[in-house]
Amino acid sequence: IEGADEISVKLNDNREFRGRVIGTDPSTDLALIKIESEDDLPTIPVGDSETLKVGEWVLAVGNPFNLNSTVTAGIVSAKARTLGVYNGGIESFIQTDAAINQGNSGGALVNARGELVGINSVLYSPTGAYSGYGFAIPTSIMTKVIADLKEYGTVQRAVLGIKGTPINDDQQMMPEEIKKKVKELGATDGVLIAEIIEGGSAAGNLEVDDVIIGIDGKRVKNFAELQEGLAKHRPGDKVTVKVLRDKKEKDIEMTLKNAQGTTKVVKSAGMDILGAAFREVPQELKRQLNLGYGVEVTGVTDGKMKAAGIRKGFIILKANG
Repeated sequence: IEGADEISVKLNDNREFRGRVIGTDPSTDLALIKIESEDDLPTIPVGDSETLKVGEWVLAVGNPFNLNSTVTAGIVSAKARTLGVYNGGIESFIQTDAAINQGNSGGALVNARGELVGINSVLYSPTGAYSGYGFAIPTSIMTKVIADLKEYGTVQRAVLGIKGTPINDDQQMMPEEIKKKVKELGATDGVLIAEIIEGGSAAGNLEVDDVIIGIDGKRVKNFAELQEGLAKHRPGDKVTVKVLRDKKEKDIEMTLKNAQGTTKVVKSAGMDILGAAFREVPQELKRQLNLGYGVEVTGVTDGKMKAAGIRKGFIILKANG
């Protein structure tokens, strides 16, 4: 939907509606679209992707090659996969061997009870066509993103404020000093902290060389599982992080902060108020334009902003002086 002037939503029964963007989240490749209808529209029950088991049957629904409402079947091949396709975004994919091709993106991944457990998102293939595996965004991430977009117009993202290295069975690519450190710690999986970012959630709570092995009672084996655990929380939430420190497990409670180092929940002025949607200007764009502040317009519909001549891409620097 990025860059679209108009959005059309077509249902399985060929009814067509005009869609309105409530909010987008490029970090997870998700958007919330609203449609209006005088009829009651059926909705799919949302299941818990965390209860999915590897080997469990799932159905993938989508429109591959414009073949509308195609359903394929397969099993959950793996969970918490990271592919690096979102350029630093949130990735903890459900991997499935249900056939997925171009056009399946945005379609439902459904369990045997007919519950939504994921949104088909990524095709991993050397040829561009189905090669055996597809990847879906789990509902554990989706539910929080959509709730935030609906309530605040922007995603309330909590971060730990660390830089680290995932520990796993394949340590051949690790630098020798990291290998040695991992061996001394006696860790077999988790995330080894290499740096604590000043002002972040971890500052004053976690330490360099801690190995994060759990969050809120759930085991953490890699970065994807840590991201998935954090993605359910907002700034200001309290979490319990389990770490391996000096070969002993330790539970540490902390209050999460956002990337700006605060516990505030930020509410975006939405489409309904001004006829526009906004986001904070990304750091890279700030550097390019030599700006220290500003709000970027990410979309405009009929309303006060459009009447004032403001378009998508404008950066608002001041209001009322």
